[in-house]
Amino acid sequence: MTGTKTADLPEEAQQFLLGVYERAKARLETVIQRHGLRPGLSAAMAQERIAILDHEMAPVFPALEQAGTRVACAKGCGVCCTLTIDVTPDETFALVDYLERTQPAETVAAIKARAAAADARGHGLEPLARHRLRIACPVQDPQTMACLGHAARPTPCQGYLSLDLGRCEAVHDGVGRDVPQPTAANMLTNVVSHTRSYAFEDAGAPRQSLELTAALLAAWADPDAERRWLAGEAVLPTAASYQAETEES
Repeated sequence: MTGTKTADLPEEAQQFLLGVYERAKARLETVIQRHGLRPGLSAAMAQERIAILDHEMAPVFPALEQAGTRVACAKGCGVCCTLTIDVTPDETFALVDYLERTQPAETVAAIKARAAAADARGHGLEPLARHRLRIACPVQDPQTMACLGHAARPTPCQGYLSLDLGRCEAVHDGVGRDVPQPTAANMLTNVVSHTRSYAFEDAGAPRQSLELTAALLAAWADPDAERRWLAGEAVLPTAASYQAETEES
């Protein structure tokens, strides 16, 4: 069901998703107008985007419970944290900002070291090949398996909900292919993600797709990147996602 298209949904469901889009658009555009196109906007937009998606997805969980299906995700699980995550520049800047504001210097240094090691192993690999190497996200705490950037996590991380831990583990171990996920959650995630991208694009920031680990390294190496991106410049070229690279070749 995860591949269901909006056009295939009943009219009532389509109207609901349109309402999600309009609510998200209004809130995100307000953040841009209030903050302006200056550094720090990415962090403000991430905070609002996470709040929007949390609010819109809230009814999904009791509905699943009522249907006898539970979300298998839990703090400290981290089985999915070897998946390749495609992010946008603003999600990268927001995560860097959050880590540097909330984590001790030695923890940030350790994250940077893990990012460098992970990128050295997996840079440029297609997602499945990279996943088979079981390269953990550098933002994941190796001891607790918790996400150290959870409050500023990218949209793919926030919207990924599994209904079967065993299937997650099978995929992680390379013996499974699909993880069942709630269709409603996927659609809500897509709506909010695209709305956020449109808001930035309308404001003049170019749309880009980046691989998370490489993007973090590139952002740390280029502290002025957010300002230039908001001014309309494509940034972090070494972090282009695998999909973007194949489309350009």
